[in-house]
Amino acid sequence: MSDLFDFSGMHAVIYKELRQILRSPITLALAIGVPLLQLLLLGYAINTTVEHIPAAVYKEDRGPASQAFIDGLAGSRTFDVVTYVRSRRALIDEIVAGKVRAAFDIPENFTADLQAGRDPAVGAFIDGSDSAIAQVAYGSAITLSGIPLRDLTKEVPLPFEVRPVVLFNPSMRSANFFVPGLIGLVLQNITIMLTALAIVGERERGTLDQLLVTPIGTAGLMLGKLIPYVLVAAAQFSVVLLGLRYVFGVPIAGNVPLLALLSLSFLLVSLGLGLLISTVAQTQIQAQLMAIFILLPSVLVSGAVFERSLMPLPMQIFGYAIPLTYYIEILRGIIIRGAGVAQLWPSIVPMLAYGIVIFVLASVRFARSTR
Repeated sequence: MSDLFDFSGMHAVIYKELRQILRSPITLALAIGVPLLQLLLLGYAINTTVEHIPAAVYKEDRGPASQAFIDGLAGSRTFDVVTYVRSRRALIDEIVAGKVRAAFDIPENFTADLQAGRDPAVGAFIDGSDSAIAQVAYGSAITLSGIPLRDLTKEVPLPFEVRPVVLFNPSMRSANFFVPGLIGLVLQNITIMLTALAIVGERERGTLDQLLVTPIGTAGLMLGKLIPYVLVAAAQFSVVLLGLRYVFGVPIAGNVPLLALLSLSFLLVSLGLGLLISTVAQTQIQAQLMAIFILLPSVLVSGAVFERSLMPLPMQIFGYAIPLTYYIEILRGIIIRGAGVAQLWPSIVPMLAYGIVIFVLASVRFARSTR
């Protein structure tokens, strides 16, 4: 019992542990950097106030009332007019492509009908993918009927109506937004962690060195280590996709083979990141911290959980540096909005470019580390 309160030699143990920590500056930097990154992202990037929703406008009417409506729309703080289109079909395409979350169709003769007292109606199309944004956009669109239209000859407010229609997710279920994002997170996070920890673990145990003295080539060794995780990730994708459809009841509006092909392409990114971590980390603890350093921004600023258009501009720009951002847009585009390659190519091209660059860089570093 007396040994329990014997503190002799404690200073020597403290000195030893401090020396051990200082011998691994990467671990120390990550241990300090991860909480700081978490604080910055949680405190600065997350914004639950829904405003400045990107919107498109199709203006068939050329009279002063249509411009007055657009001015009132821009002054509402709820909507930001980011583009004008030349057809109603293009108006819907902007939503399908994920470029805007709302679209307004100002009909022909809007000004004439308004001045004649015929109560014209403006069409409003709301993207129902994100239920939180859709609910605010729907309610705000209805209240636009009461905005005063300036620059008209009559002093009294002229009556008109805004008729909103929710597309893709009419019931505005939150699962339709969150569950596709979870597919991307699961597919990326498990693949990165398994790949990085498996290779670093073999290096720590010395079994990787034993493989290097066998006739196995570097490319054969690398692909032999990665292909099993491709199969594991493919099984994960199948399971979560079935869960999305039959457990959460989220309908898949788009092409499933296209979704599977692009998901397989995203594995190139995840495997490359895991392989890249394994070439830098010396221990499994370092590999875990490095993986968290990648996974944390992926969760918070990729759009998997929080809508990116509501984030401050610097965080939106930062999100473009995260490959998962593009895959999330592909997932929601195909699953919820039924988008195809024509609408999704702005996300497909950078995702594939990231995958090629990351995988080539990781392969070169892996080859050098095995020499």
